[in-house]
Amino acid sequence: MENLEAEAIRLIKQKLKEKGWNKTDLATKIGMHPSSVTKMLASDQIKLDRLKLISELLGYNFLRALADQIEVDNPPRYSAEPATRERLRELEIENAVLMKVLGK
Repeated sequence: MENLEAEAIRLIKQKLKEKGWNKTDLATKIGMHPSSVTKMLASDQIKLDRLKLISELLGYNFLRALADQIEVDNPPRYSAEPATRERLRELEIENAVLMKVLGK
């Protein structure tokens, strides 16, 4: 994905349409002037805090959707001292268990 912000704006427009909201509805709910929302959606630029707020309002995790589009094949593992590697392994196991409990 070349431009994640443009993709975020595309997804926002799609979710607005699905919910039957217009730009004025969104502007009211996020405390912006409707013309500012129009400019934001036309500019293909959005601040992370605003994207998070819109995610909460629309009930869709735009940040996760964008992160899933970033392709990283076999990211390098952190190399550390044996004690640090052991603690890291424990944390990875703990994380895996928590994710399973949460159903993710």
